[in-house]
Amino acid sequence: MKTLKMQNFKKLWWKNICVIVVLFLVVWFISLIFFPFYTQESVEILIPQGADSLRIARILSQHQLIKSPFLFILLSKIFNWEKDLKAGKYELTSPSLIEVLHRLRKGEIKIYRVTIPEGLPKWEVAKILSSKGVVKEDVFLRLIGNPQIFKEDCNFPLPKDSLEGYLYPDTYYFTRNENPQEVVKKFLVRFEEVVRLLYENWREKNHFSLEEVITLASIVEKEARVSSEKPIIAAVFYNRLQKGLRLRADPTVKYALGNFRERLTLSGLKIPSFYNTYLYHGLPPGPICSPGKDSIYAVLYPAKVDYLYFVAKGNGSHRFSQTYEQHLKAVYKYRKEQVNDSLP
Repeated sequence: MKTLKMQNFKKLWWKNICVIVVLFLVVWFISLIFFPFYTQESVEILIPQGADSLRIARILSQHQLIKSPFLFILLSKIFNWEKDLKAGKYELTSPSLIEVLHRLRKGEIKIYRVTIPEGLPKWEVAKILSSKGVVKEDVFLRLIGNPQIFKEDCNFPLPKDSLEGYLYPDTYYFTRNENPQEVVKKFLVRFEEVVRLLYENWREKNHFSLEEVITLASIVEKEARVSSEKPIIAAVFYNRLQKGLRLRADPTVKYALGNFRERLTLSGLKIPSFYNTYLYHGLPPGPICSPGKDSIYAVLYPAKVDYLYFVAKGNGSHRFSQTYEQHLKAVYKYRKEQVNDSLP
């Protein structure tokens, strides 16, 4: 009798042990899947194109983002998720294994916030995008020089030679190594959203083409430091064009020289370029930067003034004049003040 009881006790004991072990394994298995095993700062990882679950598991394990590469591979194959795991750059912070799989399947790659300030020429936009790893400078500039590539994607006329001026300044969201054409399209889509309606409402009563508006707006953008002066500066240029006077705008010469940072010299003013508005009448061949909405609006709705000249005061604002004699006096006054301010 005692022997039978002992045998039953041992069977029950082993049964309980087996249940406990099974429960432990189930809990351990679930914890591996649903709970993170590491606590760390965010980690950036790159999943290359064509990587299978084994290679992805190794990358994740090396960055201590998963505890069990084997389980990662097993789940991706059991549920047939391997083919859905997308390449790209990801930013992960102490994820669970199931969260990693979920984000890789959805392709929740890292998005980079890139702000393009107003008034930048195309080469500076290209540098910003390149520094963020979005697109290479030379590739971007090559696309900018071929507007017809994007003709079918736009509901407004594109210039023939360059998209300079059409890279609308704003904050954008890109991925690393994004398709270069898609990068350019984002600029053009934003340009259309902001500029097209403004221009369409205006052109019914005016004769300037969209390219001419953007060209003049780009000059206003570079000349103005005070936003409230933009409609006045636009009016000055309109008045000069109507009277057949050269625009004599320094920024157009700097664009021809490929440098907006250095001060103009007398030799620079003689550069034989159609962008040199000291030598050639009318507007330059195209925009010299990407103007913002205020500058475009200023060109569409300039101030009603009869000024023909302006000179910088040295504090960001300008002195406007109606006659050349008034302008010369203003130039003498403010340049004399600037010289005096620079003296020790």
